[in-house]
Amino acid sequence: MIGWMTDVTEADTYFNTRVSDAEWRNLDETKKEAALTHAYNRINNSPRFSIPAAPAAAQLVKLKYAQCEMAYYLAYHLDDEDRRKGLQAQGVISAGIAKETYDKDMLTKLPFPPAVEELLEDFSTEVAMSIIPIDRDENEDLDTDVVEED
Repeated sequence: MIGWMTDVTEADTYFNTRVSDAEWRNLDETKKEAALTHAYNRINNSPRFSIPAAPAAAQLVKLKYAQCEMAYYLAYHLDDEDRRKGLQAQGVISAGIAKETYDKDMLTKLPFPPAVEELLEDFSTEVAMSIIPIDRDENEDLDTDVVEED
């Protein structure tokens, strides 16, 4: 087992259904396994998600897809992510040649690609903002006390 995947072959099957899979096919088996393991660890250990110990069948499908998409991201972007986090750790907030700016508040936050975030939406621990209706009585004066007494 590699996280939620049974093996690299199961991930290969997933990538065969993906429009762009050439980059995945170019990885050797060791790198594929490492990417899948790292992806599982990043997702499973993130405080942003609450993953059940024994996911239901439908949940497991989403977790496998998310693990594959995260593995793909890590295989091709982890080096860049590490370099940028290294710059941020040194207090760099902008790089002149590349014209990049870095948000100092993002140093301790690990990125997740949008596809992974969407797949893991049902597992999110983040509190969503909600809006509630507030009644208004247009007949009252501005000076009217509207606090109800118990």
